[in-house]
Amino acid sequence: MDSWNRQFAALLSVQLLVSTAHGMFVPLLPSFLQEVGHVSGDSLYIWSGAIFSANFMIMMLVMPFLGRIGDRYGRKPVMLWSGFGMTLVTACMSLATEPWQLALLRLAQGCFTGILPFTMALILTGAAKNKVGVSAGTMQMMGETGSLAGPLIASSLLSFYSVRGAYPAMSVCIMLATISVLLFVKEGPRAPVVSKKERSTLLSDWKHIWRMKPLPSLLLSALCINFALVGTNPILPYYVRQSTHTFTFLNEQWLLGITLSATSLAVILFSPLLGMLSDRVGPLFLLKIATSTAFMLCIVQAATHFYPLILACRFLLGLCVAGMMPNIQAQVRGIARKGMEGQTFAMVNSWMFLGALSAPLLGGYIVAQLGIRGWFITAMLVFGVSCWQAFRIGSYQSRKVELEGIQAVTHVTTTANSN
Repeated sequence: MDSWNRQFAALLSVQLLVSTAHGMFVPLLPSFLQEVGHVSGDSLYIWSGAIFSANFMIMMLVMPFLGRIGDRYGRKPVMLWSGFGMTLVTACMSLATEPWQLALLRLAQGCFTGILPFTMALILTGAAKNKVGVSAGTMQMMGETGSLAGPLIASSLLSFYSVRGAYPAMSVCIMLATISVLLFVKEGPRAPVVSKKERSTLLSDWKHIWRMKPLPSLLLSALCINFALVGTNPILPYYVRQSTHTFTFLNEQWLLGITLSATSLAVILFSPLLGMLSDRVGPLFLLKIATSTAFMLCIVQAATHFYPLILACRFLLGLCVAGMMPNIQAQVRGIARKGMEGQTFAMVNSWMFLGALSAPLLGGYIVAQLGIRGWFITAMLVFGVSCWQAFRIGSYQSRKVELEGIQAVTHVTTTANSN
């Protein structure tokens, strides 16, 4: 237990540091486009979406191969390769002078994507079954702590330095996380994949994983959630600028930092508590409540420009976030086949990356054509699909329990007749 606690602490620090680096990029992007790239008007929305989503495209393609490598040769080597590579690419971002150069660097950054997905995989596969929810919730808490600290750190740096001077701080955070993996993370023995036939090709492994019900519904739900959450991030700076508020003593950068941090603050406060509740009542119940609440919050955000109400919605959305992705991951852990955990979680992350890839691209186009209100209406519909999938999973589980009951009664009846 002591060794697991040390491992858990090390992985939590990795989650915190890498999430902090990722969170810093959100306020840096509009500053880069305006100050360095000299982009304005509708092009600002389009470039924001394209650059923000560039690395997710490569991450979606690379993650299946990393999952296969992790199951066969170990997850720690993949995490180290990803950490050192991401550190180097991020450091090069300070040298970019045009938007397309930053987009290419984001594409390169996506090749080094294994550190956070495998951090979660190691946590969920190593935790006791009655602690899966609270472990996932604690990881979510640390990730959102980084998402909270990142925008605030970046906003503070922009008050004293140019946007070029802020990028090295991102590299430092990723390097510290990689060193933590190198020194403190240990990986136990891995179970072999069940048969040589199943592990002969990547496609055969993924076909086998896809047949594990209700994984397809969980994947679609994860895609929708990530689409709505990630797609909103590059739009928030412009949403805040258009809002009406009475906080005249705060400049625009600080208002943006507070808005981005409100959701993370709620996740930090409530993720462990909701994780413990998930271990008691089941993750699916919380997933239904969270997705339906997020649906309603999008309606409010589409209808208002009043900053205090926007801030309240962003905080309440944090409660929903704490009840969505950790509970999807917890359900995946329950159906993942031994020896194929890495590839199973890789499939989940690929669908999440697909949502993160498509959201900023489509979001920039939607905002340019329909305005910011049009985006929140879109996010409302997407959360509605996720909520529908959660209820489909519940129906599937009910039918499964009913079928198992019928089979048990049939077996008892057959046995009695034969006697």
